[in-house]
Amino acid sequence: MTSQSLEDFIKQLDAISESDGMLYGRARLLSDAEQRHQRAILQYSVYLALSDAFKCFFLETVELINPAYRPNVMEPLSELYEIFVTRLIHSFKSLCGADRIAVCGYPYQACTLLLDVFNDLVLSSAALQKITDFYSIDGVILGKPFDIAQVRELRKRTEFDVCQKMTGKESGLTQQTQDELSNWDALFHSEVRGVHLSLAAALGFMKGAELQPALPRFDAEQFAMFVNRYFEVCWMTLRLIPALQLPGMPLSQEWMDKWTMLDNALGMTVQTLTVQHGNKIGAAIVELVKAKFPFNAQTDFPL
Repeated sequence: MTSQSLEDFIKQLDAISESDGMLYGRARLLSDAEQRHQRAILQYSVYLALSDAFKCFFLETVELINPAYRPNVMEPLSELYEIFVTRLIHSFKSLCGADRIAVCGYPYQACTLLLDVFNDLVLSSAALQKITDFYSIDGVILGKPFDIAQVRELRKRTEFDVCQKMTGKESGLTQQTQDELSNWDALFHSEVRGVHLSLAAALGFMKGAELQPALPRFDAEQFAMFVNRYFEVCWMTLRLIPALQLPGMPLSQEWMDKWTMLDNALGMTVQTLTVQHGNKIGAAIVELVKAKFPFNAQTDFPL
């Protein structure tokens, strides 16, 4: 496309997107609604403080690992360590993305993103405990030529096996916890596959009693569901962070004290938020995290 044709194309887009004399005016309505939603979130002071404290701690850890810690490692680092670091940072970025999506007015869409983060963290924890390995998670068979069908099959089989051992029949978790985790997972899958949460929120529109807005608007129930899921996944992420430490090279006592404080805060928050909403998933998450993410501030990379 030439510069002239590109300019003409932009003019056509301008022409069809004008409202009340303002170019792309309706898109600005969207931005205004997102800003109103962000202002509504300011009432959740505990959420904002704990969320930001978790982010600060993760970023501080990465800063400690990258410039000051890694250059002092004389031995070649395990490829598995590099894979773990990359996976954990990816989970953190996804958490940050989900947070921004929810704060701007899209909590159910944010929950669908957290579903993948939850599953990735379970897989990473299983690999650190040698229940599986990072190569199998990625569908890689060392020493064999790449075959996309084999990759998909191994990944699928690995995920099923890990699920059974981490949250399912072979997990050792109580039956009630297994059931709660399964139902919680199914709830968010129902939004991914069939937008069932969104449909339930639109019942008034379907009955002809309400309008169905396309602009985001604050809904306390929807945001509370996101907050529950968000802090669950933050806690799981926090439990994996100490494995960034290499054997014989622990981080400072101050760092460990911060980790312990956040671990206690997130654990209490997960259970408290759930109790307030009258369901049992909080207790199930507490059992899951304590049993299947059995790491603490002194943990170092075990592989």
